[in-house]
Amino acid sequence: MKKLLFCFTIFMLVFGFAYAKTVEEYINEAANFQQQDRIDKAIETMEQAVEEHPESSDAYFHLGNYIGLHAQRTQEYGEIFFAFEQAFQAWDKALELDPYNFEARFTRGAYGVNMPEFVGKLEQAIDDLETMIDLIKQSPDPEAQAQLMSAYYYVGAGYQKQGEWDKALEAYGNVTAAAPMTDLGQSSQANMDEILAFKEWQAKQIETKKPDTPEITVLEQQVEKNPKNAGVMMALGQAYFDAERYEDAEQVLKRSIQIDTTNIEAYKLLALVLGELAGTGYDPRISMDTDFRTNLAFETMAVLDRAVEIAPDDIELRIYRGAMGVQMPFFVGRLEQGMTDLEIVVESDAPDSLKAEALYHLGVAYQKMAMTYWIEVVSSYPETDAMEYVFDELEPPVEHIDLNQYKRPFVVVDFVLGFKDELAPQTAVWVETADGAFVKTIYVSGFSGHAKGKQVNLPMWANASKYTDVDGVTAASIDLGHHIYVWDMKDISGKQVKKGDYLVKVEVSFWPSMQYQRAEVPINLGKKDERVVTEEGNLIPYVEVKYIGS
Repeated sequence: MKKLLFCFTIFMLVFGFAYAKTVEEYINEAANFQQQDRIDKAIETMEQAVEEHPESSDAYFHLGNYIGLHAQRTQEYGEIFFAFEQAFQAWDKALELDPYNFEARFTRGAYGVNMPEFVGKLEQAIDDLETMIDLIKQSPDPEAQAQLMSAYYYVGAGYQKQGEWDKALEAYGNVTAAAPMTDLGQSSQANMDEILAFKEWQAKQIETKKPDTPEITVLEQQVEKNPKNAGVMMALGQAYFDAERYEDAEQVLKRSIQIDTTNIEAYKLLALVLGELAGTGYDPRISMDTDFRTNLAFETMAVLDRAVEIAPDDIELRIYRGAMGVQMPFFVGRLEQGMTDLEIVVESDAPDSLKAEALYHLGVAYQKMAMTYWIEVVSSYPETDAMEYVFDELEPPVEHIDLNQYKRPFVVVDFVLGFKDELAPQTAVWVETADGAFVKTIYVSGFSGHAKGKQVNLPMWANASKYTDVDGVTAASIDLGHHIYVWDMKDISGKQVKKGDYLVKVEVSFWPSMQYQRAEVPINLGKKDERVVTEEGNLIPYVEVKYIGS
């Protein structure tokens, strides 16, 4: 019997050894699953590979790639970052096993540059890419030069996110000099033009900055004489805040907190400053870094968290953090914490005015929670009666404008947005000729107008307009309700358009529900007045275009 068991054990060892897959076989199998668009099976395959070959850097590298690909296809915001964190862990392990795994280092760098800055991968990504650049420069392989251009491009994007304009220009310049006619070369040139335009905008902002008040002048002199006086810096931060110089206030308050890490009033004021910066609307900074306001949101909450940690019984601080948590976008994930803070205020012996304010913000929080359920209905159960109940409940009242105030001829675009998401949607209204030639943007939401080529929310408008006329028509994002715009019938050059057939188009994209709709209305601009109405879909349930002739 013992001999039989021994022989069986030897057989199983030999059998297992003979049929174990190599890393290369696992990689090929996963690639086949990817070609079949079965990313989940590709991930499972590479998970088996790392389990059987835990010493293989390549196995971890490919596992990270497939997890990253899965993350890009995920629509749930929280799941996206969880998946990406797993991908980075796999790439980290790949480089731990083999620091010279160039593919893993390049991929970790490229992904890291494209992650929002609050995720904390940017500095590591830039270091990865700079390392790649140094190594490729020493390589005699001519094929490595193509990867060198990609490394320069991505490191330029990383420096651009950090606001290191000169370093970004240098990196992009290396691409345009070596490969000007390639896609990377043209993208690099576009980014360089964007940076130079932004620096010009910054210079104008400095020129138009309000002159210092006598108080600010005195405090700046005191700080210069004694740069370690946290109290004076706090006073200067308050003066900057009162003068609405929020960027200056941010910098001096951060310096004050570095010196005195327990000053609760400095934390409170810094949180207010960051809140003002986040709430000022979109401007050209959003094109330089589409995560600009997102990072401000996370930073604001981090400042308040630190302050509450220091002074948990400060009721004013609790209402600050509670109100901010409720106001923050859903992806910051602070709604429940905000409600807890506000309930602490309500149950405390705080003055009635603070309790009333806390109850108000709690009401806003419950409204948000209610909308979350309705968004789930629209997103996950689109063919049900319940979805129609949601749109019926959200149907807004109709508004009107006085057309007598406009000089004829003109066109009135009257439409309804019939849905409300966690964030205000991105919307564009524009005109094309009947054969599809772009004429004029009438309105575009703030993010898309400033982000330009870096926005992916309004693809039809982006493709039609090429962002040629956004400066004068970009405005705050509109939301659920009835909206009216008047077109003076001038094209992007300011010339009156010819009579004929045109298309008025409205495009809207909601997030995070990923709801999207485009509507178009044909209109003839001729001798007679004309009115055309389109009523299709739920997101833009009504569009009316009226031509008022001369």
